[in-house]
Amino acid sequence: MRSQVIWGIALTVIGVVLALLIPIFGIPLVVIGLALIIWRGREETIEAIKE
Repeated sequence: MRSQVIWGIALTVIGVVLALLIPIFGIPLVVIGLALIIWRGREETIEAIKE
């Protein structure tokens, strides 16, 4: 697993836990975590096309 995916999963989990307690702080972490995971998938697709 790449570093981006690990950070994405960690931020998503932390964000979900915080969203239950303090939604205004948790939701942005979930969004950032999911964005990191999605962006990693796009990078792999772009690298495969370049090759």
